[in-house]
Amino acid sequence: MERMAPGVLCRDGFLGGDDRPLGEILDADRAAVEAAGLTHEEIVRRLGEILRLAMARYGAPVEVGGGLTAVYVEAMGRIPCPWGGHGVFAKGEVRLADRLTGRQIVFTPLSVHLVDEHGFYQGKGSRYRLEPRLLAELLRRNDKK
Repeated sequence: MERMAPGVLCRDGFLGGDDRPLGEILDADRAAVEAAGLTHEEIVRRLGEILRLAMARYGAPVEVGGGLTAVYVEAMGRIPCPWGGHGVFAKGEVRLADRLTGRQIVFTPLSVHLVDEHGFYQGKGSRYRLEPRLLAELLRRNDKK
């Protein structure tokens, strides 16, 4: 999709260095999510909760359970969904980190929408790629509140 390319909707695009066809990316991530014992819906629910908690703290870190800390970093502007017709989303990002291991993911309000509506975790190498295995690991820690 042209709208996924670097410079169209955002500087880096949504695919990173991933040159696989979009359908292949979606299928591989769906399989990885299932292998991790999760669903897109569970991921969206949990990321949405973390997003809301972090946004409510206006840039201050918030403990979200299981040794995880989230902080929302605000950015100016909004960005549309690359599929089109799904609205626009705040450009800020959440940094979700495991205090024990230092592992972290970075996601945006658009990231949550992309998983929810399209099952899209972005391409490998994308700044906001949500790697299903790491995501599952962090969210399981979040379950251990």
